Amino acid sequence: MSGFAAVLRKDLRLELRSGESTLALLALSMLVLVVLVFALGAARVRSVDAAAGALWVAMVFAGMLGANRALLAERDNGAIRGLLLSPLDPSTLYAAKLCAAFIFMAVAEVGAVVLMVLFFNLDFDASMARLAPILVLGAIGFSALATLLSAITGRTRGGDMLLPILAVPIFVPALIAGVKASAAALSGAPFESMGDWLKIMIAFDVLFVTAGYLLFEHVVGGD
Repeated sequence: MSGFAAVLRKDLRLELRSGESTLALLALSMLVLVVLVFALGAARVRSVDAAAGALWVAMVFAGMLGANRALLAERDNGAIRGLLLSPLDPSTLYAAKLCAAFIFMAVAEVGAVVLMVLFFNLDFDASMARLAPILVLGAIGFSALATLLSAITGRTRGGDMLLPILAVPIFVPALIAGVKASAAALSGAPFESMGDWLKIMIAFDVLFVTAGYLLFEHVVGGD
């Protein structure tokens, strides 16, 4: 736990000093939402389906950038080799990077939700509270997947372009479940109606987190 806390504290401290990742994630989320609002013509109507879809598209793009930023500092300075040679277990390093990516993504989610409510003429009401656990599940799953894949693509040329090609198709089932559950939450549907979609998201979260925890050592072992 001390090694986990040290790596996570270091990543958060670097972000607090620079703010590069947070500002980039918020700017990207805002850009995606603005483009989709004008493309869907949803600015004048209350469209929960369009709002849910736009929100998750913004989340996916922000999540990929956040996962990349979590490992970028280590690779730029070759610090990843020092971490692997230290007594720190690689799975613990993965857990710390996953938590950092999740925090960056969660900050972007808060900003994206505020922009979604404003752009799609929604209300700040109880539906926002119902939306929170859905977004948390989505952020955990995508952060786990993107962190593992960014460790793979970071070792190749053009890794930034390769990451979305790998991450988005794998995440599609959870993405569909997240959009459906979010639309149901925003429309005021009973929580029970989202049960099947939430089960899918939980299953994918367990799968992605477990796969990352077990495979990260082998992915970065050749650095």
